[in-house]
Amino acid sequence: MNTNSVRPPPVILMVLLLFSTQACTDIFLSGLPLISREFGVSMGVSNLTISVYNYSQAFFVLFIGIVSELWGRRSVVLSCLLVHIAASVWIALCTTMPAMIVMRAAQALGSAAIYIVLRLVIKDTMDKKAQIHATGLLVLGLVLSPILAPVLGAWIVKVSNWRNCFWAIALFEVPLFAWAWVAVRESNHRQKEFRAEFSMKTHVLNYCSVLKNSYFLSLALIVGSAFAAFYAFISISSFMYINQYGIKETDYAYLFIGIALAYLLGNRVMSKLNANNVAPQHIVGIGIYTSLLGTTVILAQIFTRDTLLTVGLMTVGTCLLRLATALINPPVQVMVTNHFRDQGAHALGLLTCIQYCFAGIGTMVVSDLSFLPSTNFTISTVVFITLSLTGYLFVSRKALTNRSVRG
Repeated sequence: MNTNSVRPPPVILMVLLLFSTQACTDIFLSGLPLISREFGVSMGVSNLTISVYNYSQAFFVLFIGIVSELWGRRSVVLSCLLVHIAASVWIALCTTMPAMIVMRAAQALGSAAIYIVLRLVIKDTMDKKAQIHATGLLVLGLVLSPILAPVLGAWIVKVSNWRNCFWAIALFEVPLFAWAWVAVRESNHRQKEFRAEFSMKTHVLNYCSVLKNSYFLSLALIVGSAFAAFYAFISISSFMYINQYGIKETDYAYLFIGIALAYLLGNRVMSKLNANNVAPQHIVGIGIYTSLLGTTVILAQIFTRDTLLTVGLMTVGTCLLRLATALINPPVQVMVTNHFRDQGAHALGLLTCIQYCFAGIGTMVVSDLSFLPSTNFTISTVVFITLSLTGYLFVSRKALTNRSVRG
């Protein structure tokens, strides 16, 4: 039982904070073609607003938890949330693409802090049963964001312009900041002790030790490549559906509801398989085969010239890719933490970092190809799912070798 006497923040506040900070990933997707035209830049340059955000988040998730150990949860949450609000306002007012890209990196700091530190606050202030309940509710923020943010953003772009997407985020977060100021109390009372014991060299060596492990690298390749394939879709989708296929911004946004529902279905299937005592590696294998099926469906659009059928195949294939990530990610996290019992936190943090790095790579690859958006997406999907399959084959071979040694 947790003995910390500090009252935890209201769960609804934490859900709303997670929703709003994650919404900046999806809310402006419908406006990407307009951003490209307004600033007179290529698709690849405008998509730096996505890749730089992901690279920055990859960096911040490695260290933001440590910063909160050194200087307190409350100060980190409030200061980084304030940075997120200020960056959103700056983006809404910016007149140059470099300024927007820099502010997207600042937004990533706020998103990383809310994503990581809120979980540490939950750990500090709740017993294990309450932690599981609260963490489960936090997932609502992660699930609702990719459902509601693109739809809301599409309507904002339709009736006004893309800048108001970021005004909406800032205006939504201002009252949340005031609420957090009152409700979030300092839950880390070991700051002086942690600062006295802290060694950056030790942390770096732990990360290096994990990185040298071939089993970890194979698992990271599985998760990272699957994530890259999905982020390639996120980055190219507005150019593909709106510019290439002529679909309205609002209609384009609704497909994200289907994608989110596919993820929920995958999560449900994963939970059912886990309840039936299916091994994590086998669940990952089902996810890999599902992603291969999704890739096959996407490839099938090459053989048709019917626009409606092409859109349908692209959408169904993408939903299968998203479903696959729900089958892959949680079991891989379990496999990582169980393999590195003494370095589980470092391994999991590094896995998250690599996942976001791959998301940035996915964005860059799909943006830099010089074909039609649909062709770019198809090529990048084949490449990344092949890499994910390669990682799974290495993991399977490692497991087979271990069984042979034990036998």
